[in-house]
This record gives sequence, structure tokens and C-alpha cells, in this order.
Amino acid sequence: MAAFEDGGADLACVQAPLEIDNADVSWISGQFAAEYAIQFREMLPLLAHFKLPLPLGGTSNHFRTSVLRESGGWDAFNVTEDADLGYRLARDGYHIGVIGPPTYEEAPVTFGAWLSQRTRWIKGHLQTWLVLMRNPVRTAREMGLASFAAMQLTFATGILAAFVHGPLAFILLTALLTPYDLLAPLDLILAIFSYCVAMFASLTACGLSRTFSHAGAALTMPLYWPLSSIAAYRALFELIFLPHYWSKTKHGVSARTAHPTSDIASEVRDERARAA
Repeated sequence: MAAFEDGGADLACVQAPLEIDNADVSWISGQFAAEYAIQFREMLPLLAHFKLPLPLGGTSNHFRTSVLRESGGWDAFNVTEDADLGYRLARDGYHIGVIGPPTYEEAPVTFGAWLSQRTRWIKGHLQTWLVLMRNPVRTAREMGLASFAAMQLTFATGILAAFVHGPLAFILLTALLTPYDLLAPLDLILAIFSYCVAMFASLTACGLSRTFSHAGAALTMPLYWPLSSIAAYRALFELIFLPHYWSKTKHGVSARTAHPTSDIASEVRDERARAA
């Protein structure tokens, strides 16, 4: 309530960060946790601070009901309906805020479960981007040029990255392990620098979310990213042939960390104190 009172009439929704509470179960869940830490502790707060559009995600989004109805609610045909709604609210002239107290979530622990879920996410993001770009001039006019550019630089490039991580990793490994001169020295330097920046972002995000137990996942992130290309090309296939198929993610399959109510209440009090 305090966030809505302080955010003004154009604040349509507040997003709570999602934190993974089974990060130590497998390598996949640890990578997932590090990825979430970057998304919910660094990327989304930055976008929200500048009132730029962001893709809603997860189970802890709190809306002004009147605005939700005005914007048409969820798109029943989009398999990432939360991300779609985040950008639709931006087109309608609203912005989204973030709050500090987290909601805890279970990550997939096997590659198969992760792949099914990630395929659906990328397919839904493709659906969302295609809707936004159906009339790009209109979308830019409704969002504003700065918000439209931010959407392309964050959301669209995230989709593109999923498609190119695998091929780029193959080219990089081939250049390093064979005598073929596929990359110039500057290309290698830029690739290594990019990996280092991303790993640093993961470490700082883990610190912000106080989840140091899985910070080591940052060191093997370059091995994780190419897997997204498998999901991306599966998503493209499904978008063409199975656009509305929803692959359900099975939950309750691993041990999870208990979170005392007192800890959550303390975070809520800290959030209110910062707002005041």
C-alpha cells in the first residue's frame, strides 16, 4: 500500500523480487538463482527507477485493479502473459515499481525441466515482441521514444542473445582450440570482457539479494548461456507450429529453504523505512 501511495496515480503495479530457495540442489538451479538475482535485484530496479517499461515476471505482482481492467487484463493466448502485460501497461501510460521484500520460488533442478520452461518463456517473449512490433510507430508513440528504445535494448536483445549464445560459444571454442583464424585478437578480448562483466553483475546481484551461497555459479555462467540457444530454437519451432502450447513446470520436486515469518516481516519494515 505504501508503494502505491508514494508512486502516484500512474503507478499501475509493483513487482516483488523473486529469489530461488533451492539453489544448492543442482548446477541448473544454482545458475537459475544467479540469473534471477541479476534480473530482479539489478535490471528491473534500474528500469523501474527511470520509469522505463519492464517485463513483469513471477507470482508476486500487485496491481491497481482498476488499471488492470482498463488495460484489458491478461492475454489468454500469450504463454508469458505477465511480460506482455508489463509492456501493455507502458503503452497505456503507466509505469511499474519494485519493492524489496522477496517472494521465494523453486527453480527447475534438471536440464529437461529447465528446457521446457525456458522454451515457453522465450516463445512468450517472441509473441510479446511481435505484438509490440506489429505497428512499431504506434508503439513508440504510445510508449515514448525513450521507453521504446529501452524495450529494444533490454527485452529484444535478451531474445536475440538466446539465439546467438550457442553459435558464438561454438565459434569462440573453435577459435581457441583449433589453428583456424576465425576471430581477431580484439574479438577474443571483447568476448572475455563481456563474460567478466556478466559474472561481476551476477556476484553483485547475489550480494544485493544476500544469497552468497550460490555466488559460485557466476564462475560457470559461460557454460550455462549456450543452453539457452537450444531453448530458443525450440521456442521458434513452437511459435510456428504450437503457438499456444503451455509446457507445465512441475514444482515440489526438491528440498527448499525455510524462511521464517520474522525475516520477511523485518524486510517489510526496512522497505517501509526506506520509503519514508
